[in-house]
Amino acid sequence: MQRWIAYLRNHYYLEILAFFLFLLSFFIEPILGAMNGQGFVFHPVQQIFKGYYEIIKSPSILITDYVYIAGLGATFFNVSTILFCNVLFLQLLKIKMNGPIFSGLIMIAGFSFFGKNMMNTIPIYLGIFLFSLYKKIPFKSFIITILFSTGISPLVSYTMFGFSLHLGISIPLGIFCGLLVGFLIPAFASHTIVFHEGYNLYNTGFALGILSAFFYAIFRFAGLKVESVQLYDNSSYHVFYYFLLFLALFYILVAFLHDHHVYKKYWSLLKTNGRLISDYGGEFGNEAVFLNFGILSFLLFLLAILFRVKINGVIFGSTLAIIGFTGYGLHLRNVLPIWIGAGITILISMAIQNQYTLTVSQVMMFVFASGVAPIAGRYGAIYGLLIGALHIIFTPIVISLQGGFDLYNNGLSAGFEAALVTVLAEKIFTRRKKHGRKSKGM
Repeated sequence: MQRWIAYLRNHYYLEILAFFLFLLSFFIEPILGAMNGQGFVFHPVQQIFKGYYEIIKSPSILITDYVYIAGLGATFFNVSTILFCNVLFLQLLKIKMNGPIFSGLIMIAGFSFFGKNMMNTIPIYLGIFLFSLYKKIPFKSFIITILFSTGISPLVSYTMFGFSLHLGISIPLGIFCGLLVGFLIPAFASHTIVFHEGYNLYNTGFALGILSAFFYAIFRFAGLKVESVQLYDNSSYHVFYYFLLFLALFYILVAFLHDHHVYKKYWSLLKTNGRLISDYGGEFGNEAVFLNFGILSFLLFLLAILFRVKINGVIFGSTLAIIGFTGYGLHLRNVLPIWIGAGITILISMAIQNQYTLTVSQVMMFVFASGVAPIAGRYGAIYGLLIGALHIIFTPIVISLQGGFDLYNNGLSAGFEAALVTVLAEKIFTRRKKHGRKSKGM
C-alpha cells in the first residue's frame, strides 16, 4: 500500500485525476438528471462516443466550449483520455515527473475542455518527432516543448473541418499543417524565451502565436476565411464549482498528509520570483507544489463565488491550465499584484462601457494574466499592477493577429508585455533592489 501511495505521490496523483474524470464522463449527466428530479437514467456508452465524435470533428477554434458542443460526459471523456494518454506517453519515454512536466500535463487537461483532442494533437507530436530525427536529438529531450506544443491544435482541426473543403483534401492538409508546425515549434520556443527573458510563463504560447499568425496570413491570402466563434454553455456552472473546490481541498489535504510541516517549504517557495525556468517540485518537494496548487485553486474558487462567475468549460479549463503552473513559477505572492491590476482595469472598462456583466473573454484574460507573474516576483507589486492592467488592455487585439488558432492567446500577448515592462524596469527606471530570487534551474 505504501509503495502504491509513493508512486501516486511521485506522479502528482495525475492517474487518480484521470480516472476520476473518466468515471465522471459516464455518471455526471445521470447524477445531474437525478438531482433535477428527472430520475437516474444511465446513458448508453454510445451517447458518450457520439458526443466525443462531435468533439473530434469540431473546428475547435477560439472560443469553442466542448461542453456546448457535446455535453459534460463527452467533454470529461475527452479530458480524461488525453490526460491518461500523455501520462502513459511519459511512462513509455521513462521521463521522471517534475514541476514543469506537471504544469504541462495539467495545461493539456485544462485546454481539453475547449480546443484539444486526440485528432488535433497527434500530428503536432509527430512533427516534433520528425524534428528530433532531423536534428539527431533524442525525442525525450523536447518533452517540455511537446507538452506545451498543442496550444496550436485548433490549426489542425480548423484546416480539417472549418474551411468546408472536401475531406479528401482537408484532412491530409490538416495533418500536414500539424506536422509542419510541430517541426517548427522546438526552434521557435527556444528562441522566443530570449525576447521576454523568461518573464512570460506561457513562453510556448508566445511562440505558437507567432506561428499561428503566419498560418492565418497564408490562409487569408489563399482566400480561405477564418471565422472566430463564441460557443460556450453556462448551464453546468455548479458542477465546475464543486470540481474546483474538490481539487483545492484534495491537494491541500494530500500536501499535509505527506508532510505536516509543508508550510515551511511553501514559505521558501514564495520567496522565488518565478522566472523561467523553475522546477518547484525538484527544489521544494512535491508537497510544496501540492499546497501551492491547492491554495491558488481555492483562491480562484472564492473569486468565482464572490463575483458570481458562471464557470463553463472554457473558464474552468483556463483555470485548471494556469494552476498547473504552481509547479513551474506561479504562486500567491507573485500573482496577486497581477490579478489586482487586471481586476481594477476590468472594472474601469465596465464603467467606461456602462456594462457590468463579466464576459467569458474578460474572465479568461484575468486568469491568464498570471503568465506575467514573474514580473511582480522580480520587480515588485507596482510593476505587477502595471502589467496586470496592460494585459487586459492589450490582449483583445492579439487574437485578431493570430486568428484564434493559438489557444494560448494570452501567452502571445504576455510575451510582448513582459518585454516592454522589463525594458522599463531594467533600462529606464532602474531599481537597485530586486524582489525575490530566481528558482534553481532544472
